Amino acid sequence: MPESDQLSPPAPQAQGSGAGATGQIPGAASVAAAASERIVDLVDKVRARTTLKVMVVLRAVVYGLVVSIAVITALVLAVLGLVRMWDAYLPLDPLGRRVWLGYVVVGGLVFLAGAALLGWRRAARR
Repeated sequence: MPESDQLSPPAPQAQGSGAGATGQIPGAASVAAAASERIVDLVDKVRARTTLKVMVVLRAVVYGLVVSIAVITALVLAVLGLVRMWDAYLPLDPLGRRVWLGYVVVGGLVFLAGAALLGWRRAARR
């Protein structure tokens, strides 16, 4: 049975008490904790100065894009609705072939609104 003794794991040895037995230097835990705390503080400061500001700017850009796409979609649907209402409630032709007149009227209203806004912009610059 000597062969089975070679296959078995070695018996654990008794450990002594003290700093030499564990391999740690007394006070090393407090130094490591202080160093890790400084590193964490430094990373938090860098993150607060860079990442958080970038995230706020990017969030504003994304929300601005979403709102602008929603507003443009709403304006297009409003123009289409106005033209359809023009065609349905003011039938100038018995067959309803004068849809182009609705586009002209709604386009004229949009043009006048744009011209008024442009005039207000120029007046505000002076």
